Amino acid sequence: MKALFSEIKLKNLKIKNRVVMPPMVIFKHVTADGLITKEHIAHYEERAKAGVGLIIVEAVCVNKEGRLAPRQLGLWSDAFIDGLQEIPKVCHKYGAKVLIQLHHAGAKTPPSVCSDSVCPSSFETLRSPDAPSVQARALTLSEIHNLQNDFVDAAIRAKEAGFDGIELHGAHGYLINQFFSPLINKRKDLYGGSLVNRARFAVEIITEIKQVVGNEFIIGCRMGCNEPDLQTSIALAKLLENAGVQLLHISFGSGPSLNFSSPSLIAACPDFDYSWVVHGGVEMKMHLKVPVIVVFGIRKPEEADALIENNLADFTAVGKGLLVDPDWAEKAQKGGVIAFCRSCKKCLWFQSEDLCPARRAVNS
Repeated sequence: MKALFSEIKLKNLKIKNRVVMPPMVIFKHVTADGLITKEHIAHYEERAKAGVGLIIVEAVCVNKEGRLAPRQLGLWSDAFIDGLQEIPKVCHKYGAKVLIQLHHAGAKTPPSVCSDSVCPSSFETLRSPDAPSVQARALTLSEIHNLQNDFVDAAIRAKEAGFDGIELHGAHGYLINQFFSPLINKRKDLYGGSLVNRARFAVEIITEIKQVVGNEFIIGCRMGCNEPDLQTSIALAKLLENAGVQLLHISFGSGPSLNFSSPSLIAACPDFDYSWVVHGGVEMKMHLKVPVIVVFGIRKPEEADALIENNLADFTAVGKGLLVDPDWAEKAQKGGVIAFCRSCKKCLWFQSEDLCPARRAVNS
C-alpha cells in the first residue's frame, strides 16, 4: 500500500495519503433548518481518526430554494458558519484535510423544497418511473448572476469556517451539470450553445472565488466523464483547469432524463478492471495538469493502490466502503479485516447506512 499512502501536495496543502472520502449526503443527521448536528461531526471525525487523507464534506446548498431535499446542509447564510467549522476542526486534529462541496439542485429541486425550480433552459422530464415529472423554467440573466454570487459567497463562508477548500458540484445532473450538458442546456445567449458558453457559468464562479479567497484555498470541481462523451469532457475539464481549478473529481454527468448513462464509455473498456466511470477518469487524467480523483466502485485497498502505483489517478475516492467500515483506511494501511460494501443499496440516499448488513457485521 506504499503508493496509496504516499503524500501529495495541492498547492501548498500537504495531503498525507491518496484516500478520499467523497461527498455523501447524510440526510438523517441534518436539522430541518439545514444545520449540522453532533452526529454529523462524529461521522466525519470517525473517518478522519481512521486515517483518511482528504475528506470532502457532503453537498451543502448555496441557496435555500435549490436544495435536493427538505433536509440538506446549508451554507446560504452566515448562520451556518459556527456549526460547520466544527468539522474541519475535529478532522484537522487527525491530519485530514477537508473540502466542502457547494451545490444547487437546479431542475432536480423537488416540489417539497420549491415549486419554482430553475434550469439553464426550460426543461421537463420524468425523474424516474415512479416520481413526478420535473418542470423547471429557464433562468433569467440576472438570476444566473445572483446564483453565481451565491456560490462565491458560500465559498467565502467555507473559508471562514476553516475548510481547506471547496468543491463545486458539477456532476450528477445538478445545476452546474445542467449548464455543462448540451442535452439539457438549450440557451441561445452567452451561457448556452458552444462548450465555452456552457462552461461559462462555472468558469465565472471559479474566477471570482479565486479573487476573493486567495491562492492557497483549494478550488475543486466534480464533473462527469460523459458530457455527453469523453472527448467533450476532456475539453471541458481543460476549460475549468485554465480558469483556476486545482483538483478535478471525475464522476458521471447526466442525460436528458437527469439519469446517468454512457454506452460509448461502457463499450470502450470491456477488459478494464474497474467501472466505466473510473475508466473515464483515468482517460481524462492523461490530458490534464491538475490532480484527478477517480471514483465509483473502488472497494479493495489493492484496487486503490494499483491506480496510484500505475499513475492512473492521483487520488482514489472510497464512498460506500467508508460508510460500511469507517476504519477502511486504517485497516488498509496497517492490516485488518475490512467489511466491504455488498451493493445491497440499503444505504441508498445514505439515510439508513446502519441497515447495511456488512456494517452490522463489522460492528458486531
